[in-house]
Amino acid sequence: MTEEKRRFSRIVFNVRARLETYGLQLDFDRIANLSVGGCRLETASLTTDLRLGQDVVVKIFLDHMAPVVQIAGEIVRTDGREISVKFTSIDPENLFHLQNIIRYNSENTQQVEHELYKHPGLK
Repeated sequence: MTEEKRRFSRIVFNVRARLETYGLQLDFDRIANLSVGGCRLETASLTTDLRLGQDVVVKIFLDHMAPVVQIAGEIVRTDGREISVKFTSIDPENLFHLQNIIRYNSENTQQVEHELYKHPGLK
């Protein structure tokens, strides 16, 4: 059996998101999986303009408002229809919002609290 390498709980978050990088902007109807450390986005159309290690900004929207959370990250996996981003940088206000999104949408709030206590930032 392999050891679980993930440090943060994941949630499915049914809100819009946008991935921006070098003039490219991709919009998503939902976040397939979101944690304090990263996210996975799924798209119906093929995305071949992204490469591993590429710097990106992920923006999370609630309803039709301006982005609620903006996080810098890098592409860690892409297969054309799925994009995984590791978060690398976030300001304190956005981190607070991201942590609350995870906290209030998780099925195991005690586990999330434990994870946030052990790893108060992105790493």
